[in-house]
Amino acid sequence: MNIITCTESLRKFLIALRLTFLLTKPQIANLASIIASAMQGGFDGKITNVPELSMRNVHRTSIGKFLSKSPWPTSLVMDKYQLYVLAQINLQARKTGCPVYVILDDTISEKTKPSSKALRPTEGCSVHHSHLRRKRVYGHQIVCVLLECGGLKLPYYMELYDKAVQSKISMVRKVIEGLPDFPTKVYVLGDSWYSACSVIQAAKDRGFEYIGALRANRVLYSVGGPRLGQKVNAYVKTLTEKDVRLVTVGNQKYWVHHYNGYIKRLPKNGVILLSWPESKLFEEKAVHVFFSTSNLTEEEILTTYIERWTIEIFFRDNKMQARVKLL
Repeated sequence: MNIITCTESLRKFLIALRLTFLLTKPQIANLASIIASAMQGGFDGKITNVPELSMRNVHRTSIGKFLSKSPWPTSLVMDKYQLYVLAQINLQARKTGCPVYVILDDTISEKTKPSSKALRPTEGCSVHHSHLRRKRVYGHQIVCVLLECGGLKLPYYMELYDKAVQSKISMVRKVIEGLPDFPTKVYVLGDSWYSACSVIQAAKDRGFEYIGALRANRVLYSVGGPRLGQKVNAYVKTLTEKDVRLVTVGNQKYWVHHYNGYIKRLPKNGVILLSWPESKLFEEKAVHVFFSTSNLTEEEILTTYIERWTIEIFFRDNKMQARVKLL
């Protein structure tokens, strides 16, 4: 598809979302141009690229004014888009009978930290902890919820995180609470950051199952056992090969151990699963801990959790192709 056809298709898509009730024709044209430009190979995140890459006879100042001075109801536009996503996921669930995955995560768009004397520092930037780089970095942090069903993967919610307004846990909890019913089973998938009691409870209240990772420094408590628990790594040292079994997930094999107990501040009726790659049994840094509210088998829990990688690929592709880092 050439760029002219792409821009026109985007414009028609925005009209199909009924954004004509919210945006003027020039605003829709500018929005389509920005999206089309961001998908081109020569885009470097600068507004000066938009007129050339979108093949529109428009001056860059027009795009700049649209972003800075042209009032348009961002939240209402997002509402329209989210209704479209829900309709598509619902349709896919009815067609395929596949479960719906609600995938939670966040990513950082790293920026150069400005001087203390900078007059116009980048708006909305602050210092965040990067799990990827294992240190604190400066930039925008974006919280995302992606919906997936039967091979259809659509971003449903993307919002800049502002720690002064609300927590990331609060943001995703509200999204879960606002989701409608789906015709098939729904699984909420999160990494160790989002495996918080309030998120799990929000999923349960909506009739959804939760499967997520936990940090390996969590304390395990056994049913009817001593009042003081054991950290995961200490508990692993008490295990033998008789306590684990080998399962196959996709093309990989993993050792798994089903822990009979609970973790404080998490539902006591949940499943706690310890897992290691086949070649790294009982290695301290190789253990992964999972929590699930579903009654799936160990293989099914790991297979379902792997669906969470969809959002990691989504972030990677956007940073590499759409230049999210530079936006």
